[in-house]
Amino acid sequence: MKSQSAIYSDREFEYYFSNCQQTSSLPPVVFIHGILSSGQLFTHHMMPYFDPLGFTTYSLTLRGHGSHSGKPSSQPFQDHIDDVATFIEFVSLQEQKPVVVVGYSLGGLIAQHVCLREELSSKLAGLALMASVPPQGFSQLNQAMWFDHPALSMVLGQVMAMPNLALLNPYYRHVLMDALFATKPSQQQLDSLLSELKAEDLRLFLQPHPIAVNSPLNFPVLVVGGKEDKLVPASQVQATADFYGVEPVFFSPMGHAMPIEKEVTKFAAHLANWCRTL
Repeated sequence: MKSQSAIYSDREFEYYFSNCQQTSSLPPVVFIHGILSSGQLFTHHMMPYFDPLGFTTYSLTLRGHGSHSGKPSSQPFQDHIDDVATFIEFVSLQEQKPVVVVGYSLGGLIAQHVCLREELSSKLAGLALMASVPPQGFSQLNQAMWFDHPALSMVLGQVMAMPNLALLNPYYRHVLMDALFATKPSQQQLDSLLSELKAEDLRLFLQPHPIAVNSPLNFPVLVVGGKEDKLVPASQVQATADFYGVEPVFFSPMGHAMPIEKEVTKFAAHLANWCRTL
């Protein structure tokens, strides 16, 4: 699946697109990736699973990730919020339907901010958060990681700053893979994960970027996580679910790399069934 480019409302987008090739009343699905990845992450399993079920899917590459040529401003987190919000408008216009947004990891926190925008309320059918940074933002997540997995916290910082160099270190590679995968990853999984690896803009993480308390959404929210996830552990998934007043759904064995984990089909089936109810 090749990436596509589009310019809408003076913003340039790079994204992956899969058209179900049939008339369908199902909502289009927009995937938003997390750190150290791109929109390509969802092309390996998630989008091919949804296509024959009658879903049209999009997977956006955030600026500064993958092969996106766009450069962040002095406020990279706000850039992502504005870009995703505009992309949702673009998809809603293309499909003439409200959109389901699926935010993964960092993409989950971005999606939560985007979904608060009143001008998008009529364009959104639902929000699914997978292994998402909780509404309390980065500070709570980082604190939990420091206490529970201090070595992982150190390694993750090095990998985000210098991914290709840091992962030459066998210890760093082992610690990161152990956090991302519930069982030893296959070479195919590693290739899927590392194919578009680029350094993160560390300014993203200088502020917690929390969601304001009492910020209800007027559409359904799904919260899912992996029981073996060390980056966004079960306690943080539960915190997200509590914030939105829903019950979380956990999958096992599954680490943080949910879109390419070996049990991804079980998660994809659950997400698709939920989307059918919207």
